[in-house]
Amino acid sequence: MSDGSPIADQPLELILARNLVSILTLPAFLVDPEGRIVFFNDAAAGIFGSSFEEVGTLSREEWNARFGPFDESGNPVSSDDLPLTIALREGHPAYGRFRARSEHGLVEVETGALPLIGPAGFHGALIVFWVPEENS
Repeated sequence: MSDGSPIADQPLELILARNLVSILTLPAFLVDPEGRIVFFNDAAAGIFGSSFEEVGTLSREEWNARFGPFDESGNPVSSDDLPLTIALREGHPAYGRFRARSEHGLVEVETGALPLIGPAGFHGALIVFWVPEENS
């Protein structure tokens, strides 16, 4: 990877997942086993108003403060039962719905999280999300 991102130092599963995420038309991002955002694609950048190259790697706390999840009043939501947390903690796919902060304000999103598990063990998760039609 020539962009200097920390993904280059990650396991092969995360590198391959980044290649997949980069060509998806659905907004998506990758997290490492600690929950740090190590990449998000251009479709996600279109919602959040910043590219990965501008934002860089974010801890879960930084991501949550900046982009969410939030409830309908804009208050932070506990991440304990979110799809990402379930995929990281329990190692199985999960689905959920919550609000995220886009460049245009809060928007309801649906999200699916898939754990990335390779021959050497657990390496993170791939998360895709979309704005339900009734909110667009």
